[in-house]
Amino acid sequence: MGIDLKNSRTQYGLIARILHWSSVAMLLTIIVVASQFSDLAPGPEKLALISSHASIGILLLMLMTARLTWRNLNANPIHSYSIKAWQKLLAISLHRSIYVIIITQCCLGILMLLSSGEPLHFFDVFALPALLEKAHPIYATLSGLHYLVSVMIYPLFAIHITAAIYHQIFGLIEENQS
Repeated sequence: MGIDLKNSRTQYGLIARILHWSSVAMLLTIIVVASQFSDLAPGPEKLALISSHASIGILLLMLMTARLTWRNLNANPIHSYSIKAWQKLLAISLHRSIYVIIITQCCLGILMLLSSGEPLHFFDVFALPALLEKAHPIYATLSGLHYLVSVMIYPLFAIHITAAIYHQIFGLIEENQS
């Protein structure tokens, strides 16, 4: 008995799992790349790193859009889990929050770079032209928001990972539902 491509009523399908773990890998890559920014002085090496970060962010936005579309076209197994109603509500709210935060973060990053006065390069495939002149005040605002949202990602993932580990250890069936 293998894993179906699509979600079943009780289990996530192969495509949902691939989309999930691909976005996790991409997000971790983005975080690692971003953590190297502060170690570099302004210059071509830092700009190349920022360009890589932005390119992966654009890919992540496309992947999250695909995940959200796939999720809305398939059954959500959480509805079949025998867990307390508040746990279902919390799980659904947490998943929605993660989608909102990551998609918002990607959009803020793209807008921030487009308002930096420099073109936004997507790998070496194409470049989007700058929307505003260099040092525009909107850039500083978007940069601050991009940082703020990045800080919000960590507690959401900590809760998500903790809940996933909890349910792997203790299962998804509650004997006495309330």
